[in-house]
Amino acid sequence: MKMTGIEKFFIRSAPRVYLQRKFEAPKVLSNLKLNQGSTCIEIGCGHGAGALLINQYLSCKLIVGVDIDADMVEAAKKYISHRPGWAKNIRTDNIEFICQDATKLSFPDRCFDAAFLFGVLDHITEWPKVVSEVFRVLKVGGVFSFEEFLLGESLRKRYGHVAIGKADLKDTLARSGFSIQSFEMTKRMPRCFVRAVKDNYSL
Repeated sequence: MKMTGIEKFFIRSAPRVYLQRKFEAPKVLSNLKLNQGSTCIEIGCGHGAGALLINQYLSCKLIVGVDIDADMVEAAKKYISHRPGWAKNIRTDNIEFICQDATKLSFPDRCFDAAFLFGVLDHITEWPKVVSEVFRVLKVGGVFSFEEFLLGESLRKRYGHVAIGKADLKDTLARSGFSIQSFEMTKRMPRCFVRAVKDNYSL
């Protein structure tokens, strides 16, 4: 599911990037024990701020950002080539953006050390397939750390997004093979921060 014009405008806005920097990224990217030289994938790269934030928090050899919307991929490339002030000292030479459907990624099995996303699953009708694909492309011990909005049916109809419940998300992660390390709900919004691992027992 591609975003509407209004959603694209919001994603590219300064307030959205500010929220991602100050609130979302610390919860998704802090306290991760990744080895230097890790390879990472971001599902739904948006306009590129997420990849910069991954580089700000982690020492990655490669970050691949994928998005089904070619317009957003091009916007992401432009964004990191003309970085805003907050990102002037963040490297960009290890970032690639690719137009791909996250429900059927082209990457081989077990090729990434970590996967991230910032509120993307509720835009994808077949979001359980995304979870399964992330599991497939992660190495054993790989981390899936993400933020997601858990919209009930009434909110789904209002905002036109996919309804995802807490139980559904937990069950999908478990059935895909992930071991859930943490699942934190926020108090004021239907939002969760999740950290899951592909461990040996999942295989």
